[in-house]
Amino acid sequence: MRVIQLLFNLLLVALPATANTKACTLDCQPGQTCVLRTVTCIRAPCPPIQICVAEGESSTTCAKDCVDFQECRIYEPDGSEYCADVCAEGRCPGDSTCELQEVQCIRAPCPPVATCKSVSTLND
Repeated sequence: MRVIQLLFNLLLVALPATANTKACTLDCQPGQTCVLRTVTCIRAPCPPIQICVAEGESSTTCAKDCVDFQECRIYEPDGSEYCADVCAEGRCPGDSTCELQEVQCIRAPCPPVATCKSVSTLND
């Protein structure tokens, strides 16, 4: 029985919340549109909340705090925010170059990951 409970808890963390795939259903005022905003929570699942924002703001505003060499982006299908790696000056040492590599993942979005490649490796 304990094993079943542990597996169930693992599934709750590993599987995406169904709320992430639903459409926004709020009835917003004229000039506003409904968007799904990612929330920070302590325990999974953490479904996004629906809010009304001024039209045009939904695709240009990204409020998620990201670490150095990442930028906030919006995943258009559900309006969720995520941090994506960027290749910027200072990310890699002088004898290497930054490349964004596509990755496979279980849950979208799956942004590329920045990796530093040695210049000598690239020339071979």
